[in-house]
Amino acid sequence: MSPYSYAILLLLAIVSIINAGQKVCPGYGFIKPPNNCKSTCSILKDKCPIGKKCCFRRQQPCGFHCVVPKDNQPKPGKCPLLSSKQIFRNWYVCDLHFCDVDNDCRGTAKCCYNPCRATICIEPQAAKRVFS
Repeated sequence: MSPYSYAILLLLAIVSIINAGQKVCPGYGFIKPPNNCKSTCSILKDKCPIGKKCCFRRQQPCGFHCVVPKDNQPKPGKCPLLSSKQIFRNWYVCDLHFCDVDNDCRGTAKCCYNPCRATICIEPQAAKRVFS
């Protein structure tokens, strides 16, 4: 193999490692932020120490603070389409917040948005097989 091939393989490995687990702020669903919140960071200029991310905290002191984010390791499968006619548990309940990432859900369930944009744990759609 040429040196260029090794360089390309190394670059691809680094990119896949970086993109493997996106860091996600812990969420709270649909909440009205408390009054008199004071932030110690800005989501526009995320200058938190390594391993932390500027996220909103509802607990005191409320506001944007540098916190340890959740790792997003996506599970296999796809979330149901929002226009799905199937009936899913909690599909039309709007004031829920069960999860932030797939790992918050048990078993094979994924963290998906329902039509109200609330996050719920739901079994992924079965992959359609393509026969040739």
